[in-house]
Amino acid sequence: MFERINMEKKLIREDSVNLDNISEYTASISKIFKNKDIIIMKGNLGYGKTTLTRHIAKNFDSENIVSSPSFTIINEYDIVFDDEESVLRHIDLYRLESYDDLYSVGLDSSIYEDGISIIEWGDKFIDFFNTPYYILEIESVDDDERLFRLFLLND
Repeated sequence: MFERINMEKKLIREDSVNLDNISEYTASISKIFKNKDIIIMKGNLGYGKTTLTRHIAKNFDSENIVSSPSFTIINEYDIVFDDEESVLRHIDLYRLESYDDLYSVGLDSSIYEDGISIIEWGDKFIDFFNTPYYILEIESVDDDERLFRLFLLND
């Protein structure tokens, strides 16, 4: 792939959140996202990426049970977005090793279709994604608290 020059990374918001209040946090950030947005989650194992995705799906009226896509790579959930039926793609790239793997699972086309794509471990292949996209960094403050930083990246 290629290295991007002159990439603009704009901090949208930074929040320290007690995990008991995660639904309030996801309700507020879900209002930011629009159709065809890509959100790349960056955080260590066990930092709550799937839990965060579960709550975001609920904010878009999903009745599906959101689970980790570690072995399926891509899980899709029905959502309601802007009063229209849509899809939330929950993607986990942890086990993928090359850019060829991204193409073999169809990621090159599916993430640009209608809906929202939330990608765990997408930072491993950051040059694969067309801008604009969001990066949601998750940092552990302690067992019950996380620091979330939401960035928007543009060329």
